[in-house]
Amino acid sequence: MTPSKIADYVRWKTRTNTTTFTNADMLAVANVVKDRLALEVLDADEDYWLVPTYLDLVADQREYPLHSDLLSRLKRVEAKLDESNYVILQEFDITDHPEPISTEANITYEFGNNEGEAFYDIMRKAIWIYSGTITDVTDGLKIWLNTFPADLTSMASTTELSEDPTTTTHGFPRELHMVLAKGIVIEWKESKEKPIPLTESELAYDKEVERAVSKLKRASLDRETKGSIPKEDGFDY
Repeated sequence: MTPSKIADYVRWKTRTNTTTFTNADMLAVANVVKDRLALEVLDADEDYWLVPTYLDLVADQREYPLHSDLLSRLKRVEAKLDESNYVILQEFDITDHPEPISTEANITYEFGNNEGEAFYDIMRKAIWIYSGTITDVTDGLKIWLNTFPADLTSMASTTELSEDPTTTTHGFPRELHMVLAKGIVIEWKESKEKPIPLTESELAYDKEVERAVSKLKRASLDRETKGSIPKEDGFDY
């Protein structure tokens, strides 16, 4: 669906028009509902919102702010600590390290720039890198993270909502367009000074969201599922 079609549907369900439910008001509500649904999609665990983001490594800089549109989780961190090749940084918590790591000298003594020697921690909405000496590298830090789908920009738009606006931003899956529209209807009804009673279907909205999200699961039917059977000695085989 396009934002324009969603707006038409919402106005039909709410018996409103462009004066009584303006595009600007509907747009504000639509983006709130969209972000709420985006969080639900994380449960599908299919990397719908995953995107690689790049930051420049800066000499001796340990802290790198995360993407402003970060959606709850990141999946992988890589860095060109040798200025040429990415290595995977493993997550750790500073409480797991028994030695002081409060100074640059401490850090470079305790950690290195090879895979298995470099780590990261998340603090204050930023990545902190624990490695050997860091030098300037353009796009030297690669972070795979979930970001919110792009905001709707106009309810009059005729562009398909599921299309990705750019190569680094997400559209909104078609499977969720109807629950987006119904979510807007519910928000409008509940916003009235005297809230308008919801229909039976609207009262079951949470269940409808669950069903819609479930359709996003198992994106590949070619995926293998492997199990294990414990041996008598307790080990798997």
